[in-house]
Amino acid sequence: MVVVLLPLTERTVGLVDRSTLGLLRPGAFVVNVGRGSVIDEVAVVEGLADGRLGGYAADVFAMEDRALQGHPERIPRGLLEHPRTLLTPHLGSAVDDVRRDMSLEAARQVRQVLDGQRPDHPVNQPRAATARGPGTPAS
Repeated sequence: MVVVLLPLTERTVGLVDRSTLGLLRPGAFVVNVGRGSVIDEVAVVEGLADGRLGGYAADVFAMEDRALQGHPERIPRGLLEHPRTLLTPHLGSAVDDVRRDMSLEAARQVRQVLDGQRPDHPVNQPRAATARGPGTPAS
């Protein structure tokens, strides 16, 4: 069994492809709980169809990696319909305590911004201040 736990980077996109799957012992199982686009899902379908793979399980899918140009629009039908696949939603955070903590952390960081502070985990960097002050009309 191979368990894929890799982050999605330029170097890991499509890392587990036909060639890589061909190196596995016949009948091997592959589990992807990292990122969907690390695995070539079409190659997995082929490996299941020709018996090279004994099974495939995943809770992540290439279609979810929307930041990648050319990402697939859907999960390959062969993956959805194959009897030796186990596909589940990515729900690691879907428990009350975790969701509560996530909401409290987000609210705390909103409060930081409202208080004029830099949030602990900004999504982007604020622009540098311009020479004109607030309320000064643009030229």
